[in-house]
Amino acid sequence: MSEMKVLVLALADALAILAISPVYHMREVAKNTHQDLWISAINDNLPTSNPRNPWSTPQWHALLSSYSAVSDFPPSLFPIPLAEAYPSTPIIHTTRPFEPWASSMRDTLIHAHSNRDKHRKSPMEGLVDAYHSVCWDNDFEKNGETYFEKHHEEVRALKTDGRKFLEFRPGDGWESLCAFLGVEMPDMPFPRSNDWVEYKNEVERERREYGAVEK
Repeated sequence: MSEMKVLVLALADALAILAISPVYHMREVAKNTHQDLWISAINDNLPTSNPRNPWSTPQWHALLSSYSAVSDFPPSLFPIPLAEAYPSTPIIHTTRPFEPWASSMRDTLIHAHSNRDKHRKSPMEGLVDAYHSVCWDNDFEKNGETYFEKHHEEVRALKTDGRKFLEFRPGDGWESLCAFLGVEMPDMPFPRSNDWVEYKNEVERERREYGAVEK
């Protein structure tokens, strides 16, 4: 397809319930062995203020063309490049205060990164290293809040030129999301997921497998 239906920064499970699928989500990275592709995307496109080799739409399309939406890490690292590549695509921007986000990060990504075996770097850990370096210069406690605020500013700046844009908060539930997408509300609770826990488990699983191979 020439355009993704929805460009989102979270809500993969909710979109699947609404028949907007498949969604490119962090779970797709290891499943498709896309770690090196996303490392290249980080190296080429970030920081957005001074990208080394910005990807063209065909390059993004080669990675994402079979998906109807993108959600969460790693696509959420690229709001500006993806918005430029897919200019007519709606955006759903999920928001919450810094402290709850930082707490979840410390329990998952930061914990996994701090406790990794630096001598046995798996493909997923290579991606995590690139992520930590470009986002907060490997010091989350010092630079994490600055990154958080800058990211929100970048996403909100995309609300221009008539692009459909929804700012979605935890607890909003189905009503605003379904109205934005023009679909009926499902007769079920809004999903709650353990995405970052799943991600942490995936990193640990890959680390064990990679370490076993390297021994």
